[in-house]
Parts: sequence; structure tokens; C-alpha cells
Amino acid sequence: MSEEKRKQIAPSVVLAQHGNKGAYRDLYIHYYKNIYFICKTLTGDAQSAMKLTAEIFTKMFESVDKLEDHTVFEQWFYSLAINICRKGIPSEKNICAHKETLEKLAKEASDCAKQKDRFGFEHGIIKIIIQMLAGLPTESKIILFYRYAANISEEKIAVLEKISEEEAAEQLKVLNILLEKQAEFIRQFGVDVSMFLADMKNTLSYISQKTFVPDGVHEDVSSQLGVNVNPFAGKEEKKTEPENSQDELKTTKQEKKPLFSKSDIILFFIVLAAALLIFSAVKLYFDSKNEEKNSPVVTTQQQDKPVLLWNGAAAASFESGNGTKEDPYIIASGGQLAYLANLINDGNSYYAACHYKLGSDILLNNTDDFDSWSKTAPENEWTPIGYSVDDDTHSYFTGTFDGADHTIYGMYISEESDYAGLFGVVRNGLIKNLCLSGAYVDAGSYAGGIAGYFSADTTENSGFECCSFSGVVKSDGNNAGGITGYFRADGNGNTPIITDCCVFGSVIAANGYAGGISGVGEAATGNAKIINCFNAASVHAAKNAGGITGNSRCADGNSTIEGCYNSGVVSADENAGGISGFISCVPGEGRISVQQCFMLDSSCQTDVVKASDDSRLVVGEIGKLTDAEMQDQNSFTDFNFTDIWKIENDSDYKYPVLRSTVTGKYYLDENETA
Repeated sequence: MSEEKRKQIAPSVVLAQHGNKGAYRDLYIHYYKNIYFICKTLTGDAQSAMKLTAEIFTKMFESVDKLEDHTVFEQWFYSLAINICRKGIPSEKNICAHKETLEKLAKEASDCAKQKDRFGFEHGIIKIIIQMLAGLPTESKIILFYRYAANISEEKIAVLEKISEEEAAEQLKVLNILLEKQAEFIRQFGVDVSMFLADMKNTLSYISQKTFVPDGVHEDVSSQLGVNVNPFAGKEEKKTEPENSQDELKTTKQEKKPLFSKSDIILFFIVLAAALLIFSAVKLYFDSKNEEKNSPVVTTQQQDKPVLLWNGAAAASFESGNGTKEDPYIIASGGQLAYLANLINDGNSYYAACHYKLGSDILLNNTDDFDSWSKTAPENEWTPIGYSVDDDTHSYFTGTFDGADHTIYGMYISEESDYAGLFGVVRNGLIKNLCLSGAYVDAGSYAGGIAGYFSADTTENSGFECCSFSGVVKSDGNNAGGITGYFRADGNGNTPIITDCCVFGSVIAANGYAGGISGVGEAATGNAKIINCFNAASVHAAKNAGGITGNSRCADGNSTIEGCYNSGVVSADENAGGISGFISCVPGEGRISVQQCFMLDSSCQTDVVKASDDSRLVVGEIGKLTDAEMQDQNSFTDFNFTDIWKIENDSDYKYPVLRSTVTGKYYLDENETA
């Protein structure tokens, strides 16, 4: 077991050894998918796997107090699970994987690879690995789980299997040969799984996380233990068992064991203190596990129920879901959002391509003192999801993130590095239905409210839909935007889009390219579109500042701004425009089109600054409206006020807003300067 994992589970193991039911539940949530996956793979039967999983957890909770060294808990637990599974294994042995099935799966994965469908390709690889495991002899599967799931040495395996160490080594050799033979078979169809087999431990971990575990497992374990271990249980159910209460330090079978004596309690705290000294990160983890119990509570404007203040720690899992489009991972706390950032920033391309959805508003920092953040940092600093150091060192978010009309409050970033925002780098991803309120981003180049940098080279839907940002974005270099610092289409025929998005607050680029929506909108190839958006933030840059984009440019693609307006003050030492600070084309066949746009007449003297009179730069008439005209929907010719736009007369903001987009607090008086 890794040192990090040992730190995570140490407190729960110690508490479980003293009968704490809250710790039982934590250990169950941490391991139930892995244990069910082992049972399902060894038995090949879902019904048997359900019963064995319940039996394994019950046996573990009954006997964990006899474990003398809690640091070897994981190896002990997996050994216990594998041994209990033996009786459920069918008598048939050496069941070979069907070549027809492997051939079909390999062709499907190969097709996904050719279509650059990374998500489909990786799911195909998982299906192939599962089928390969199914084709192993029973003895090989048992050895495999000992070696790779439990990380048990050959010497220990020999003891557990009651064989010589040489025999254990020989069986591991046979296991590798069997897997390699299957790998050779599917390699002829254009799919190479060698690297997955070489990293079998991580592969098994990924697969187990994608395993569907029937609700009957949770029900069976809950029934046998007398405590609700269901990972999807409500918060009220979680609070019924206070983890740290001395009154709850009982064994599983309360009728057989009395309450602890004074000496027992003293001994327990000595053990716990030792664990805390050995594992310096325990407190951080413990805070994360108890987030719902100990965090301050704030009621937010998008939902009536209270929202928990993030304590700065990453959770150990998501709320629920399996990452598919039909069943996305649900993120319901700041800790779970940080867990996503950790997964992506660790280079986990599988999770990078999954589907995610907010299940609640999220409070990263209390925003009551937001105006002082430029001088005094709040408690929690956010680490962007995805990064790029150079061409060889990067990790991109490539999946779908659905905010579900929830709001993330109080995001704070202050760092010198590039690529900063809620997401650092997004490639071919889709961010939608999300509001960021009271956010502060101060970084190097490529700084954005939602994402620092975005690019797309596929034909799939990608970009930003129905997103809003209110707060401050500052770049010490180039490329700052309220939605994204840089927006680029880089694939033939593809059309990434920013639509139904809005920004309040201020956007600043110390050097150049600041835009209310995007610092730069570029179409190298394909089509980069910004449609039905508005900016109410002040925008400033040394060079090229615009209400919608600081710079729109194209080569062989088309860059479009359509149906947008700006009411924020725009300024620059060179090239400032109410809609775009600068539009330009390099040699190619693309063009730039700015149509059906409006701006507050006092926001900027110029609407668009054109690089030249190039016929490829097509700018329609941009309406310059007075304050009174901005409050009248009749002034916005061709705007759809039935389905897309509306004016809320009782709002602090009197100009048109988007019907589909949730907006947070308006930061209209922000006086940040470059």
C-alpha cells in the first residue's frame, strides 16, 4: 500500500478497531468497489459477488480489532477477501476468453482511436482487460489479485498459498505469459495493451472504480452491521453516528462487549496520537472526511439548503456516479472538486475524459471580505484543473463539466505560473451551466475565470455554454478573459463555441490581449464562435483590450462574434474596442465576422479596431446605445427577447441578461488597475 493511501485510511482503521461505526462506514466507502470487483472477477457471477462482498465486510469488521498492526490493514483485508472468495469460485478451471469477443472489443477500441475518441478508446481498453482477466485460470486470478491488488510479495504469496516461493514465482511467470498471449492476439487488430498490463496495479484500480455495485450489497452489509454504510445515503443519515464521540466507541457486537473502561479510552488516545505523529497528513484527510460535520454553513442564492465551506482538503472520492454521460460523477463539495483537480493534475487521462456534474453549490472561501483579497489572501487557494508547462509536460481536461445551474463561490488563485482559472487547460472539453461568483484570479499569462486556455481540434461539441463569472481576472503577462484567457479552434470542420455566457467585475492584462469574454479568439482552422454573450466587466490591457475579445484573428478558419453586447468600460494604451480591441488575419482562407453587436456608448470610443481594410474582416453595424437605450429591449435589433434575452426591471443590473444563465453577485464597482 502506498504511503499516501496509508495516511488516508489510518484514522479510520484505528477507530474501527475500537468499534466506531462512523469508521466502519468510511472503510466501506473506501473499499467496496474494489472488493466487489475482486469477488465478481473471481466468481464470474454477480449474485455470488454480492453475497461474498457482504460476508467479507462483515468478517472484516468483526475481526479488525484483532489486527495488531493497523499499517498492514490493506494487505490483511485483501487477503481475507480473496480467501473468503475461494468457496464461491466455480469448479470449472482454465476457462479461456472467447477470441470472438476479444476481436470485437479490439476492433471497437481501434475504431475509437482512429476517430480520436479518447473516452471511447479507454473504455474499450477496460472492456478488453476485463475479458482478458475472465480468460485466466482460477489460480492465476487469485495470484494476480494477491500480487497487484494487495501488493503482496512473492514470499508472502507463497505463505498464503501454502506453496514454495519458487512455485509462487513460477505461477506469476505463467500469469504474465497467459496475459501476453492474449495481448498478442488483440495486437493484430491495431490495439496494444502492453502498457496497461505492465502497470496492472493501476489498471485494476481504474477498472474497479468503473464497476457497478448493486444496491443489494449496501443493503446486505448495512443489515448485518446495524449501521447504514450506503455511500449514497443522505447527510442526515451520516450525522447519526458522530465519529469522535467517546460514547460511540463500541464494538460491532454491542451486546457481547461492555463500554470501554477508563484505561481502554486512554489506550485508544495513545494509539491515535501515535498514528497522528507518524502520518503528518492525517489531520488534513480527517477534516475532509468530516467535512459535512465540521465545516461552517452558508446559505447561497441559487439553492435554499445550506452549503458547506471548503476546508482546503481533497476528498477521497466523488459523491456518486460512474463518469459516463448517462451517469456522471456527482461533485457536491469543495473537497470533491479538489479531488477532481488532483486526478487530472496527476496525469490521469481516463478521469480527464469523463463526465461530471455539480450536485450542489460550492463555497471555496467566504466572500464577505472579497474586496480585500488583492492584499490579504483568504484561507483557501484553488489549484486549477489541468496545466501545461511545455509540450511534453501537461495534463488537459477533455471531458464534460455540467454545473447544473449551481454556483461556485469564492475561488481564489494567486500564482506566477501560466494557465489559471477554475480549469487551467481544457482541450476538446465542454463546460456548461456553471456560475462562478466572488472569484479572484491573479496569475501569469493565460488567465481566465472559467478556464485559462481552451483549444479544440475535434468535430464534437466543445466550448462554454451558459456560464457566468463575477469577480477579478488579472494576468501579469498576456491573455486574460472573464470566461477564458485564450479560445482557439484548431481542427478542420470543428466549431467550438462560447454561447450564452456573461462576465461581471474586472479583467486586466498587464501586457496585452484582455477581453471581457476571451482574451483571444482564434481560428487557425475550423470555426471559433462567440454568440449571445455580454460583458459588464471593466477591461484593461497595455495593448488590445475589448469588451468581448481583446483580439480576434484567423488563418484558414472563421472567427465569429455575433449577437453580443458590452457595457463594461474598456481601456488600453494601444487598441481598445467596445467589442474587440483588434481583429486581424494572417495568410489563409478564413475570415472574421462581427455582426449584430451593441455597446454602451460610454464604454469605449471605438467599437472594433481593424488591422487593415482586408475584405476578410467583415464588421456589420455595431449599435452604440445610451444608458436609457440599453434598458430598452427595442434598442437591441434582432435580439431574441422571447427565448434568449430578458430585462429584469427589479434587478440591480438594468441591461439585458440571458434567460438560460445563472449569474452571481455583480461586482460592478471593482477598481482594480493594471
